[in-house]
Amino acid sequence: MTTSTTHLESARLNDRNVLGPAIRVGVLDDLADCQRLTKVGACFWECVCLEGRDDPDILQGYDVIALFDPAAPSSVVDEASYSRHHTHLELLQKHQIGVLVLTNRPWMYAGFNAGVVCLPPDSPPEKIHGALLGLSHMRPMIRRVRKQLIAMRRLGKRLRHQLTAADQEMQLAARLQKDFLPKKLPETGPFQFTTMFRPCSWVSGDIFDIFRLDEKHWGFYLADAVGHGVAAGLLTMYIKYAIRPKRILRNGYELVRPSEVLGHLNDLLVAQGLPNAQFISGWYGMVNMDTLKMNYAVAGHPPALLIDTAGSGRELHGDGCLLGINSGVTFSDESVELEPGHRIMVYSDGLEPTLIASRPPMPQPPVFESGIVESLRLPATDMISRLRERLDNTPGSLSQADDVTLVVMDVASRHSEAT
Repeated sequence: MTTSTTHLESARLNDRNVLGPAIRVGVLDDLADCQRLTKVGACFWECVCLEGRDDPDILQGYDVIALFDPAAPSSVVDEASYSRHHTHLELLQKHQIGVLVLTNRPWMYAGFNAGVVCLPPDSPPEKIHGALLGLSHMRPMIRRVRKQLIAMRRLGKRLRHQLTAADQEMQLAARLQKDFLPKKLPETGPFQFTTMFRPCSWVSGDIFDIFRLDEKHWGFYLADAVGHGVAAGLLTMYIKYAIRPKRILRNGYELVRPSEVLGHLNDLLVAQGLPNAQFISGWYGMVNMDTLKMNYAVAGHPPALLIDTAGSGRELHGDGCLLGINSGVTFSDESVELEPGHRIMVYSDGLEPTLIASRPPMPQPPVFESGIVESLRLPATDMISRLRERLDNTPGSLSQADDVTLVVMDVASRHSEAT
């Protein structure tokens, strides 16, 4: 068989037999098969050889291609013919040319959908002509769809590249943000800290820190930027370096009251001229290792929980609005005398639905979720494990709605010395 297109016949019926506009039909492999279709009107028949070819020019003159498979349904499949037909069909699909397959074995061509139609070889001529005509009319549409598909694939490739790059950048941002968190929690003195940090995406809107202020004091805070994601994550990194717990003097230093720490942070955030709704809630505390007294201030943040030696919990409230709204806002200084066995829990609002079932009007205590009170009495690591299980078993936990952060401070002993 030659590799060029050979014009063997241009057979057209009389006008009385014409069933529609004339179309040029290419017949694969053997034009003799056309003799069985002499009653199919308005068709110009040519034999086209596609063996070993991938040349679009060879197909430009055809409106549609016909492929004959005269074998009986139960015939043994000729692997060579089967493979050759599929190769031809793949080529024709590539160049957006419709194919009519006359076969008793349509299942052999089930892998081809768009642009491939199967009919029995003994189908009425008008049905065959209708299929040929329909396929020929589909060609311009197939071309347009093909162009759009190619364009979409190119766009998809660019988007995948951009999303991969963005994902890598977000992973880097997440690693950098974690570097801002305490790398090692205090292990000496009367206070033992345990934490849980669960961002709902790569970058969290929560930030916390625990640090030694001097020989007698530790400071710690938790801030929660409204929302989550990149914008909230950038704010948390800014907060890390905007917190000023000490005031350096000529002859030494002085510890800044929690209310002043939050007030200074608030003024810095307002001065940045942040977009609307870029607000932050915060909690800052300072504890004395000798007296076990804790001073703290609250800025629109969920109240911390104090768990006493009997396992009962109460909230530690304070006055103060969200950070970053108005400059010059004042915050109240609050204090509480702690005892060995007490526990302080500071958490972001992402954990609040897991802990609190409802809040009656003050001064009534909150109503805890079922089983929470028992969990709060467990050792800190066990309690956090229980809370993680609750979070994981909450409906929709695979797409966590908000960041979850918890800082736990247990008072272990009044007489432990800091190193």
